[in-house]
Amino acid sequence: MARLLLLICLICVPLIVVGVAMSALTRAAQDGRALARDIAAPGKGVTMERISYTALILLMLGVTSGLLGGL
Repeated sequence: MARLLLLICLICVPLIVVGVAMSALTRAAQDGRALARDIAAPGKGVTMERISYTALILLMLGVTSGLLGGL
């Protein structure tokens, strides 16, 4: 009985992982398209927001890569 349960888990877990990954990729693609539309047609006062987000992303990349923060 334990072997059967283990076999079922070994089959279900990879399927669940693939499903979650596909869902995340689909959501990322949708968000990317929406962001591209927003960038292509900017509204009022979003320039400073874009600069802030860009600076934040660069700061996070620098810290996580070790370029900033001194390893």
